[in-house]
Amino acid sequence: MKELPKDEQVNCEWFLNELEGFPPDESRGATVEVLRTRLPEEARVHVERCAECGRALEDLAVTRRALEGMEEGFPEAGPWFTRRVMQAIGTREEEIEEKQNGFWSSVRRLAPRLVAFATLLLMLGGTWAFEEHRAARSHGPEMRPAEGIFESLPSTPVNDDVIASAYEERLP
Repeated sequence: MKELPKDEQVNCEWFLNELEGFPPDESRGATVEVLRTRLPEEARVHVERCAECGRALEDLAVTRRALEGMEEGFPEAGPWFTRRVMQAIGTREEEIEEKQNGFWSSVRRLAPRLVAFATLLLMLGGTWAFEEHRAARSHGPEMRPAEGIFESLPSTPVNDDVIASAYEERLP
């Protein structure tokens, strides 16, 4: 095929694709002449001009005749066969996908558990922080830290109740 012009190579590829598309049921007991009559007009013209494609047509006829005898000896598949084959195919596809996406598929399976764990930690941490804040408020007034580095004045309490009680003590 290498010495053929480009358009002949394209025709050869097209012809070989046509041969691959021949359904096996139509070619029972087929000879080269029978197969040639079933070809489209363009393919018949090409087979007459191209010796290599003619040999491919002969090979197809011989192969189909040889396979006809083998098909008759096989037992009919049971109803369970399709289900088992499809399960095997599904299992194999899952193995291939697992091999390709191993880390990310495990992350996808682990993600809901991580979300639940993070939610639980957030709830527990929020409850703990709220209780700590409530306990700190009940112990007494909070003292505001000094504003400057060298300031020696005592800090004033932050709670309004303490400020109000101190103000009321000063009133006559």
